[in-house]
Amino acid sequence: MSGVNIPNNSSHLSDQARSDLIEEFSGMVDSQFTKLSQMRQFVPVQSITGTDTKIVRRASRTTLQKVTPGVRPAATPQTYGRTSVTVDTVVLARANESLIGPFQQDFNVRAEIAKDHGKELGKFFDEAFFIQAIKSSRLPAPTGLNDAIGAGKNTTLAAANDEKDPDKLYAAIEGIITRMQEDEIDTDECMIFLRPEEYQVLLNHEKLINRDFSIANGDFADAKLKSVDGCPVMKTVRIPTKAISGHKLSNEENKFAYDLSAADAEAKAVIMHPMSLLAGETIPMTTNIHWNETELQWFIDAYMAFGVSNRRPDVCGTVFSTT
Repeated sequence: MSGVNIPNNSSHLSDQARSDLIEEFSGMVDSQFTKLSQMRQFVPVQSITGTDTKIVRRASRTTLQKVTPGVRPAATPQTYGRTSVTVDTVVLARANESLIGPFQQDFNVRAEIAKDHGKELGKFFDEAFFIQAIKSSRLPAPTGLNDAIGAGKNTTLAAANDEKDPDKLYAAIEGIITRMQEDEIDTDECMIFLRPEEYQVLLNHEKLINRDFSIANGDFADAKLKSVDGCPVMKTVRIPTKAISGHKLSNEENKFAYDLSAADAEAKAVIMHPMSLLAGETIPMTTNIHWNETELQWFIDAYMAFGVSNRRPDVCGTVFSTT
């Protein structure tokens, strides 16, 4: 076959138009991503257009004063800070096919590729959010805002293997939630994220499951735990367990913001509020199926460009273990 006869579309293989194929594949990837991504459903992700950076202003706390008859009230100017997120990296999931026949003609092949793309992108997406939440729990309070926003909340368990003790793990989580409540944070909107191992530990906490203390809060046999201190509990495998160096979203410009230290990888429970993080995307989940004449193969792509940073450290909490 001469080069001029190499197909540049899929019409020779099927009656299904390439645009319809892309639309169908995109729907399957989006469905898997939405189903498997926990952060997409919890933290608002803002669309960023015309620039690569989203900026959010932080207002200082208002200062009250007493009004004295005959005395002009003093001026109390409002001060503002800012936080931002920059999106500068495209993340790609790609499958290569020398022939598109199996992909085009077999629905199961399309479904499996879509499932894998959606799963891997969803995992990557969530992990980036957890990295930022963990690191934010160690941040100090923003300066110049008259204590409008407090510092991050974190605690380190006293001894090795304390995370395997239901009472000690519960006490650490409860302590962070109480500190948030002392700062007048509405913790009813917070969520507690636990890896499966720590989730199982709390299932063995007598008061959380025992109906004499917690009516309909969980079921040991079904491995279900609804809440701790009024905050819903969610099981996840997206909390990193190892140090991360050279994360795909890290670079010199963001000071390697998505890399994770070994100490931060000791996170056992992460408490978050929908306002904990600032997230944005310049390219939402996008799919494409195209033929490359240079490579002489088809590319089946799913890609996106997003970023996430801290918005409010005071609503980020982490329980760390001791090694």
